[in-house]
Parts: sequence; C-alpha cells; structure tokens
Amino acid sequence: MAAEYNDRMPRILHTSDLQLGMTRRFFDVEAQARYTDDQFAALRNLANIADEKECDAVVVAGDVFDSVQPKRSIVSRAIEALNEFHVPVFLLPGNHDPDSPEAIWSTLDLPSRLPSQVVVLRDLAIHKLANGRLEIVGARWTSRRPDRDLVAEALAGLEPAARGTTRLLVGHGGIDAINPDPSNQNLIRLDYVEDALSRGVIHYLALGDRHSALQIGETGRVWYSGAPLMTDFREDISSTNRALLVDIDVDGYNVNPVIVGQWRFLREELEMSGMDLLDSIKARLASEGDRSRTALRFAIKGTLNMAEQAELDEMLDQANDTFASVRLSEQHCDIALIVDDADLAKLAIGGYGDAAVAELAELASGTPPDEDAVLALRTLYRLLEGSR
Repeated sequence: MAAEYNDRMPRILHTSDLQLGMTRRFFDVEAQARYTDDQFAALRNLANIADEKECDAVVVAGDVFDSVQPKRSIVSRAIEALNEFHVPVFLLPGNHDPDSPEAIWSTLDLPSRLPSQVVVLRDLAIHKLANGRLEIVGARWTSRRPDRDLVAEALAGLEPAARGTTRLLVGHGGIDAINPDPSNQNLIRLDYVEDALSRGVIHYLALGDRHSALQIGETGRVWYSGAPLMTDFREDISSTNRALLVDIDVDGYNVNPVIVGQWRFLREELEMSGMDLLDSIKARLASEGDRSRTALRFAIKGTLNMAEQAELDEMLDQANDTFASVRLSEQHCDIALIVDDADLAKLAIGGYGDAAVAELAELASGTPPDEDAVLALRTLYRLLEGSR
C-alpha cells in the first residue's frame, strides 16, 4: 500500500526503458516468449518492491513500450501488470514510444483503460503527492528526434519549489556530460540541470535511455536508473537488471539499486586456436547458471581445421537447446578455416567430387576466405561425418 507520509524523506522507485514488446533477433521462438513473459514479470516485481519499500511513487523515465504502436496483446498485458501497483505510477513517453499523434498514448483507448493510479506525463503539469510534500513533473518526447533540450524546456517553466516540498523531474535521452555531440540538438545540458538543482527548482532528475544505472555529475541527484531487464550485450551486467530506490529532499538524498530482473547478455572475446579454443568454449558453456535466461556471444580470433570447426558447430547447436542464445559475433569473429590432409581424406567422395572439394578448399583458405566455400565445406563435412 502507499506509504503514510511522516518525517522521513519522500521515497521514489525510479525505473525506465521497460521497452515492453522488445524482440531480439537472435532468440528462437521459445526464448523470445520467455523474455517477453519476464518483461511483464519485471513490471510486477517493481510493484512488489514499491509496496515492500513503502514508496510514495514510481516513475518510469521513458520507453515504456518498444514502439509507438505495440501489439494489442502487449498493451493489454501492460495494463494488467500496472493494475498490480498500489502507489501512483508516472509513465513518461520516450524516444521509442514518443507522444506523437499516431502513438499508443492516443490510440486503442489507452487513457481510459489505464488504472486510476497510473498517470501518463503528457504535459508539463506539476503532480502533487504525499499531502503536497512531493511533486513530479515530466519532460516527455513528442517525436523520435526532438530538435531541442526537452529537460531544459521543462525547467524553464518552473519556479523554485515551495519550502518543504521535494520536486522530481522525469526526463529521457542523452546528456552532454557523457555524450558531448554538438550535432545532437536534444542532448540534455548538465550545467542547466545543476543550476536548477542549486536553486531548488528540482531536487532530483530521474533519467531514462541508458540501460545501465549511472550517476551523472557530482551532485548525486542526477541518475539514469538502468533497465529492469537486461537488453543487450553492450550493457554492464553489474548495473542493469535494476531499479533505483531514491530517498530525497532538499537537505539530503540516498540512492540504492534494487535487483529486478535476471537476464544476462554476455560477450566473450577469445584469441586462440584449435583444441585450446574448443576447450575454452566448453568451459565457458559449462560454467553458466540459469542458461534459459543467458545469451552468449563469442568474438573469436583464431584458426580451426575442419574437424574442429565441425565440433564447434555441434557444440553451439547443443548449447542452443538449453541457453536462450549462443552465437558467434557476426562483426567480430575472424576464424580461419585450415583444410589439412586429414580433412581432405575425410571429405573424399571419389571422382570429380574430389576435384570440387580441392577447389573449395583452396577458395576457403584464400585471403579473404570465400564464405560460400567455407559454408559448403562445413556442410559437406558434417553430412559425411553424420553418415559414417
């Protein structure tokens, strides 16, 4: 239930980037279904955390949905999960789901279907909570590529908060302190935010867009929450699958991560060859915990002969029976195929076939290797070995 307000600081659960309905192209049907189910489980987990920690409100700092027009089933499941919350929940449209005319926020009768405790931050209105001692304002996106700093625009319309009132601004997008791109017109300007903090215009900036939790600046009052469910191999596993529990007022603050999700997207770089490479991959596959919620991507530089390549292919095929995904990186793998005499002996099919195999072997060993020849040899090798 919602916390009864007393002398403690206001407490907010800060999350973002739910991206409900997100699909990953490297998942098969079963893994994708499991991931989608866990997105809604994470939303329910946030509701439980808000209750257990006696939060005054939950803020979702952008990208509630993965697209402007998610599937109807995704919307219905989101509404069902949002019904689990017993405290006010504030949803901010972000770059994936901006509040544009064609977006979900204006269609499918969504406003009338949302639970009464859920507010979509579609304007710059100040929302008062906890007997007026907590205020929440949102800087929503109205298109995928705004031409201005939306946080600065929201701050420009605010006077300092009344004495004894804690005010949060909910924003989304990149910030110049970590992404100094002068061509990006919608970058959030940290100096403008810090000036507003120093004048008591706001007391905390809750940010979304970055999927790993990160404090920005030195005030301790500007944070990316990170995503409640890991989404990509580029993310820092030590600061995703989380939300932030924020106690804050004009005099102090306390920001603590809380675990929400369990997914892992892990990238392994290996520079070795032959059986050393295979043994290392075997050990990596054997060491993982919840394989059904683990995606592995290998970036490999090395050499393999045909027998070793066939063993690697079989190893990856078997791993995909239990892992959410195991793949070789398409952009960062450089495995040279060496066709030795033992391989040619196993590929012998007689007659003109042997001449064709020799030609393929020459093409596969070229610089750069002919990818079609490599694939043909690997396929032929596995077929012949399977028939023996």
